Amino acid sequence: MSAERLFTAILVFLGAGFLFLVLPHQVETVSYGRVVPATVPTVALWVIFVAGVVQFVTSQEFIGLHLLNSLRAIAVVAIFVAAVWLMERFGFEYFAPVFALAIMLFMGERRWYWLLFAGVAMPLGVWVLVENVLNRVLP
Repeated sequence: MSAERLFTAILVFLGAGFLFLVLPHQVETVSYGRVVPATVPTVALWVIFVAGVVQFVTSQEFIGLHLLNSLRAIAVVAIFVAAVWLMERFGFEYFAPVFALAIMLFMGERRWYWLLFAGVAMPLGVWVLVENVLNRVLP
């Protein structure tokens, strides 16, 4: 089995798990508004699921497993899991900028203006918009 098929199978199973197990329990249902909160995540998860199945079935390439790249991907997932846990425990506004910067630095971004904008200003802007303008609670 090639690395591409392995990662695609993992993506398909994760997409299905999020679609059928996580999403129904983590997104609240409301009776008002034109677009319910589950619409965008549901569409995105269906796209990921269907694209993963198509990729798994139609792929003819053999790409070998590269250990260093796999470990880097596992590290990114671990950073995201830690970010979600810490944001739930201590608040989005405190840890979202820290983890945005961590991911950017891990990916090799070193330009200070991108680190400042995408690593600090964007997460805080999202917090201001969602918490104060839309009156929605972030973790």
